[in-house]
Amino acid sequence: MRALILAAALAVLAAPAGADDYTWLLPEPALFCPIGANVMPIRILADRGIVIDGLACEGVRLEGGRVWAKSCVGNGSAAVDYDTDLVVSPSGALTHDGVRFLRRGGPAPCPAG
Repeated sequence: MRALILAAALAVLAAPAGADDYTWLLPEPALFCPIGANVMPIRILADRGIVIDGLACEGVRLEGGRVWAKSCVGNGSAAVDYDTDLVVSPSGALTHDGVRFLRRGGPAPCPAG
């Protein structure tokens, strides 16, 4: 039994560094609309990218209430790194810049107000 436990522990330690993928923390792809604020919506993309603050980002990493992306572009601009706050609640709602965002059940755009 000890040999089995030791083998399992070694297998975990030998896991590739690529296991550092935090995109699984993102909700399923959807449009998230702001509640009570006139700000841009957030979109989680099927390729595990995100559109936030008007920037389309790929290579997203979500950890500790922050989202980082190695490549974000907006309106034809050059690609930039991006780091901002983003909290995913257990209910699946998002909080960004003090605004709560809920998943939109219907088609875009988000309702006014």
